[in-house]
Amino acid sequence: MSLFSGLYVGSSGLVTNQNALNTTAHNLANVGTVGYTRQQTIQSNKNYDTVGQAAISAQQVGNGVQYADVRSVRDYFLDKAYRAESGRAEYYSTSYNAITEMENLFGEMEGTAFQTALVEFTRAVEELAKSPSDATNQGLVVSKATSFIERAQAVYDGLSEYQDNIDSQIVGNIDKINEYGKQLWELNQKIVAIEAGGIERANDLRDARDLLLDNLSAYGKITYEEQYSGIVTVQFEGADFVTQDYVNEMGYMTGTEYNERYAEDIANGTRLAYDVNFHVPVWPKLSNQEVFSTTEEISSDKNTDIGALKALVHLRGNQKGTYRDLYPVGEEYPDYSNPGTTAPISEAESLLRYEGITKRSAIMTVMAEFDNLVHGVVTGMNSILSSDGTAEGTSDDVLLFSKIADTVNDGTDGWSTGNIRVNPDAQQVPTSVNNGFKLDDGSEDRAKADSLVNLFSKEFDTLNPTTNTKLTFEAYYRTLVSENATNGSTYYSISTNQEAMRTSIDSQRQEVVGVSDSDELTQMIKYQNAYNASSRYINTINSMLDSLINSLT
Repeated sequence: MSLFSGLYVGSSGLVTNQNALNTTAHNLANVGTVGYTRQQTIQSNKNYDTVGQAAISAQQVGNGVQYADVRSVRDYFLDKAYRAESGRAEYYSTSYNAITEMENLFGEMEGTAFQTALVEFTRAVEELAKSPSDATNQGLVVSKATSFIERAQAVYDGLSEYQDNIDSQIVGNIDKINEYGKQLWELNQKIVAIEAGGIERANDLRDARDLLLDNLSAYGKITYEEQYSGIVTVQFEGADFVTQDYVNEMGYMTGTEYNERYAEDIANGTRLAYDVNFHVPVWPKLSNQEVFSTTEEISSDKNTDIGALKALVHLRGNQKGTYRDLYPVGEEYPDYSNPGTTAPISEAESLLRYEGITKRSAIMTVMAEFDNLVHGVVTGMNSILSSDGTAEGTSDDVLLFSKIADTVNDGTDGWSTGNIRVNPDAQQVPTSVNNGFKLDDGSEDRAKADSLVNLFSKEFDTLNPTTNTKLTFEAYYRTLVSENATNGSTYYSISTNQEAMRTSIDSQRQEVVGVSDSDELTQMIKYQNAYNASSRYINTINSMLDSLINSLT
């Protein structure tokens, strides 16, 4: 080995350790950068020169050190676990937030809770029974009925508006998912362009891609794989999303488009009809295949409870909930075995449809149960007050309630919360209801007044087809609110546990990928000393060369 070769050995140390110092400085500069992964310098020996052959091995001399690679330190299995738990945490936190919003709607609104309106209405009916022909009592019933309907419609409209808000969130999430997909595809192309020569690794771009995968995992179940070329392909809910060649952007169909396209399937019960204003997530490039199955069982065991978008789709449901979505036994519903016809629904079929459709949506369930309560109060009172025992009554009857519109398109008989009002004739002349509670002979109509009291005190209905206990109006409402609160508590508990798990896994990830000031400063001192040693080595070789040259002159 010549002295000149020694200069090359020393210079390799300078260059390599200078690059290592640059990497360490880059780590320190990104201590607080979200998604940044600690980079690690890999050094290796340069190829040896063979200067001779000994008896058992070649005689070789080293040519110094070289900068072999700079790699990002990541744990594939922790990444995968984090993204799965992140999606699950978002599913339950989104569900919990929705339940909380509904609880707020049942609480104080404009200073008056619905429960208070229901209780006061009940007390007004009880007062009426004490003296049915008293004009003051009759006026009180009409006044409290008005408050009851106003509060009921405020709650139902609030639920409906929140359902529309969730639909808007679904559209927003689809746009965000597509944005992530396009960014992932663009990063794939940049990474391949940089790493194609096999010299440099695009670590910062890889960090940005990993962060996008973290963010995408919050919206749904993803699987991904890095190809040999460095491209990462992604599947979202089992469908190709980011491929080597393109992004399969998610889209949506409006309820109108969906119902028209799948009219036959809806008629035979293999698909659900959607509210015309709702949006159904689909894959346009896959013949508008739905992103989420409407029959999929939600279970942690089956790994199907993942993603904020899926949670929103399930929470919203397919339409505005009414009492018809509780599938009352005996009422007419589409007969799927004979499309185009209807038939009275059986108890078994009622339970099957409720669990398969309504129960999957927390908001639809609450809306249906709430509408059933209002429907029961209104139709029950009208049926008692009418001369023919029906909620409609005859043309000669002045009933307490009436419909806003005679024809509605919600599949009900019109006596649903959004289409009910206190009869304008009753509001104008409260004493005209049931002829002022006077019989033809001038006596008080105590029978109907007592029947009204019995309506509020007797058992009304079960909360839904999955329960067997019949409840009074007040007990029904309390149970409805309690069930909603219980669901919220369940979601909160699971959400809290999932968030703790996600945080725990992320902490483990940060131990691997995170930048430690003290560790990096230690590395900096090591590389600085190595750099100084290489510098002194070169100075020594230089001094020896100088002495050698001077000795020859």
